[in-house]
Amino acid sequence: MVKRKKRGKKEKRGIWFSRRRRRWPWILIILAAVIIFISIAAYLSQKPGETAPPKRAVILDGLSAEYPNQTFIKSAEKILKQAGFTVDVYGLENVTLSLLRKLPSEDYGLVIFRVHGGRIRQPIGLFIGGGLFIERCGPESHREEVESGYLLLGRPFLSNETYCVAPPHYITDKLHGRFKGAIIIAMSCFTGDDEAMARAFFERGARAYIGFRGKISPAYADAFTINLLQKLYAENIPLKEVFNQARSELGPDPHYEGIPILYLP
Repeated sequence: MVKRKKRGKKEKRGIWFSRRRRRWPWILIILAAVIIFISIAAYLSQKPGETAPPKRAVILDGLSAEYPNQTFIKSAEKILKQAGFTVDVYGLENVTLSLLRKLPSEDYGLVIFRVHGGRIRQPIGLFIGGGLFIERCGPESHREEVESGYLLLGRPFLSNETYCVAPPHYITDKLHGRFKGAIIIAMSCFTGDDEAMARAFFERGARAYIGFRGKISPAYADAFTINLLQKLYAENIPLKEVFNQARSELGPDPHYEGIPILYLP
């Protein structure tokens, strides 16, 4: 009589995982789902048409002759370059209306005007907005734009030099192209007295505008701007919070009592 051999355990066929190995596919699936969720959330958090501002910065140092401050320029360059920016700096002789007009088309994510500023006065004596003193000029300079009202002629406080002054409507109508979410800092007197200049830059694609209400000294504007850049780009603090911290720490200008103003679209 032949005894039948007992069959062993059934052999498992096909692909299978041990209990420990079974966990790995689920972990990978969960990780993939988390990554997809984060990507979608980041995309949806952007406004329509919004892109990251370009990593290019420009400083228009129109005060380089009257109020030179290489410490400010070098400090700003250092902060911005460490944050990944390329930085262009233009001194007085190169700060021109031609340069101003092409700024939006140059892919700058940060534009700093270290220039004189002034209030625009109507013939009847009322002040309407502020203007940027861009380039030194004579009575015949840019005559057509002056006569049409796009440019004004003016002299800065405590100066005998005549400048071509760009009012808000010059920014709106004469600049070429659009900014891609740039931050504009106008380190000038009266550039934040009202929203006119801010609105002009917003129409050209800027995402934030910082000006100054009232009179300020170059030393105060330099100190405030470096404080703001350090917090914004070295410490990665959001712009509105950065602005409030910098203004709180420095207070108003100790000589002229002007204060910085932040405008957002």
